[in-house]
Amino acid sequence: MSRRSVHTFCMLFYIVFQIFAVDAERIFQKKCEEYGKLVYKDEPSPLLHAEADSHSISKCGIVEVPLIVGGVKAAKNEFPHMAVIGFGMNVKEKDLAWHCGGTLISELFVLTAAHCLNHRERGDAQRVRFGIISLESDSHQEIEIEERISHPEYVSKSKYNDIALLKLVKGVMFNEHVRPACINIDENYEWTLAIATGFGRLTYESEQGSADLMKVQLSNIKDSDCHETYKTFRAMNKGVLKSQFCAGEMLGKKDTCQGDSGGPLTTVLKKPYCMYLVIGITSFGKFCGFENSPGIYTRVASYVDWIEKIVWVA
Repeated sequence: MSRRSVHTFCMLFYIVFQIFAVDAERIFQKKCEEYGKLVYKDEPSPLLHAEADSHSISKCGIVEVPLIVGGVKAAKNEFPHMAVIGFGMNVKEKDLAWHCGGTLISELFVLTAAHCLNHRERGDAQRVRFGIISLESDSHQEIEIEERISHPEYVSKSKYNDIALLKLVKGVMFNEHVRPACINIDENYEWTLAIATGFGRLTYESEQGSADLMKVQLSNIKDSDCHETYKTFRAMNKGVLKSQFCAGEMLGKKDTCQGDSGGPLTTVLKKPYCMYLVIGITSFGKFCGFENSPGIYTRVASYVDWIEKIVWVA
């Protein structure tokens, strides 16, 4: 191949790559704006006027978040993207164990951690619940899982590429209680505080998770502190990668814990109104709420192409 041919080929490849990258960004942003419209619900107008049959009412459940371990209970409709995953040897069992969290990102897909696809004692993930702030509530949507899709480079013995997708057997019904979160596409996204949610243990010593959905505000931990914390961790022989980050409090007391795995770490978007941006997936940690032990989160933006190919590209 001549030098000119090689140059032409490289230029064409670059153009195609740029088109794909722009298209990927457009899909995620378009979906985010589309889901943002679900915040509003048409209700009959209280006015006795022929031209005012109905009007849109905001069903935003977000409370003042700038205010799980060190957390507080979530309010109704506050986290409509929150999913909780049930495990059992038989999908028809009524006593499924709810051990992991997830994030609803489309009508058919839930984003979670790869290590949440299977439970050591309970077997494979079987069902997902949506629209609940209490595991004891009967008011929710519960849908069976059709397919468990782990990232192709995930290895259970290590802590890398801890991300997965759950495909549901049928689409979720969107309403004020249930709607997707937006996905962060910027690996250099800057944030100071973010919100983690889950039904996990409230203390390191606890044997069971919380029956109520809890929320906790966590800080972005400096890369240097994150690397120092996990530099001798055997399951991370490559250190903390760009596709991971730490969140928590170096002084302890605020953290996620066992049972929160797979759940979202989010920030609140200014636009679209009343929408969350999922920036991380709860992966693992050394201890819950201890000093100098921030948790590790999977950086969602590092896996945008992989997510898009499965969720939105036929």
